[in-house]
Formats: sequence, structure tokens, C-alpha cells
Amino acid sequence: MIAIEKLTFGYGKDTPLLRDISAELHEGRIYGLLGVNGSGKTTLLKLMSGMLFPGQGRITADGLDTAARDAATSGKIFYMQAEFKFGRQSLEKFIALHRAFYPGFSDEILRDCLEESGINPKTGDLGVLSTGEKRKFLFSIALACGAEYLLMDEPLNGMDIPSRSLFRKLLLKHLGEDRMALISTHTPAEMENILSDILILDGKGGLFAKSTEEISDSWCFGLSESDEGALYSEPCAGGYRTIKKRGEDEATGIDLEMLFNATIKGKLL
Repeated sequence: MIAIEKLTFGYGKDTPLLRDISAELHEGRIYGLLGVNGSGKTTLLKLMSGMLFPGQGRITADGLDTAARDAATSGKIFYMQAEFKFGRQSLEKFIALHRAFYPGFSDEILRDCLEESGINPKTGDLGVLSTGEKRKFLFSIALACGAEYLLMDEPLNGMDIPSRSLFRKLLLKHLGEDRMALISTHTPAEMENILSDILILDGKGGLFAKSTEEISDSWCFGLSESDEGALYSEPCAGGYRTIKKRGEDEATGIDLEMLFNATIKGKLL
């Protein structure tokens, strides 16, 4: 489990970007991390990976402080950054570096991911790969490394529609019940069918964190001629899209766009 405990962080003396937030992220779950630009999504991922250090509070992975950046903790976490450069190195050399760092590295999973992604395992210069191919390769490393906690910042950027479908397929195939994925994304609609939990940074330092089960048990999402009784509503053709408290016999799917809009406007926090 990764535990975020009363975490506060800011750059310089400005208003904290993240303020007194707490959450628990468990193995066997796939978390979606949403937020407007500048709300702190990448910052939170860097804090969880140990690349940044909390101003107050702490983050632990299986009870170990991630800020300590020791081998035992770092080997539990794989952070796939949104922006990365491979330089002029071969695929085999890059793999060898990660295989040495992650004891649970699986060559079988790597072979499957590379084959499914159409990436030549004998590629001599990673720099010749397209942006989408580079992301698929790094995602293959993430799945193969055996780390318990995968932190991915906008992994779908630069991927075409078939590649995004392959991302979901491989994630579900190789994640396993003993591992967790936290995925920052600007395209939640493409992920909503595989997410078990939703984290939303509201842009004011706060964090919404609930499982899809909790969301479905609490609220109903739908269309209505009137917004009467709605916790949040948006006008649409013929009436309103609404979020209402769930009645005893009511159940609907989750509209992630509506959930996001309501959260950043302070209607559900």
C-alpha cells in the first residue's frame, strides 16, 4: 500500500499546490488521476516516487518513506514520466539497466509486450522510434519490471487509437492483484472502463479520492428536464445533465466528465 498522510507541498513561498491531502492506494487497483493543468498531478507523482520531498506530512510505500530514496523503496516503484529522452542507446542496453535495478524483472512479460507493440527487440538506437513507439516501449518496461507500484504520467500521449486500446489490454493482462497502477490522464473517457478508483486534484490544493463503488453508491448521473434537487447540473439539449444523491433503488453509470467538473467547482468535496 502507498499511504499519503497529511501531505502539503508548494514551490517557493507561494500558496501550497497540495494542502493537507491524504489517501491510501492499494494493490490490485487501477487509479485514475485527474486535474486541470497546474493542479499538481505531475508534482504528486514525483512526490510519490521520491523525486520531490513533502513540505509537511509524508508518503510511504509498505511503511517505508519514499523520500528516503533507498533501494528497497525505489525498487517497489516505477515512475513513467510524461517527458523523457532515451539518448543514443540500444534497446538491449536500456533493458539491462532496468533489469539490474528491479529484482522482479520479467523477460517473459517484456517479450509479450514488445511483440504486441510491434517493437523490434534488437533496436540499436531508441532515438529512431516514434513518440508513440517510445511510450509503448517504456510502458513495456513498466509492466515487465515487477515493481509493485506503477506511476504513469499521461502515458497515452502520442498514441493512436489502436495503441491506446493495446495499452488497456496489456495493463489488464499483466498488472496482477499484487500490483497497483496510478495513471494521470487528460482523456478519462478512454480509461473509465478499467479504473477502480478516481483521484481528482481540485486546483485549490484539495484531493477527491473515492472508489468507483463508493461513487456509484453515493450519486446518480443522468439527464433531467429540471435541475431541481441536483448537487450539480449542466444545461444540455432538452434539459440538464445532473448529479444527484442516489436513492435507495437508483443506480447509474459514472459520468467522469461530470464528476470532474463538479469536483473542481467544489460541489462534491
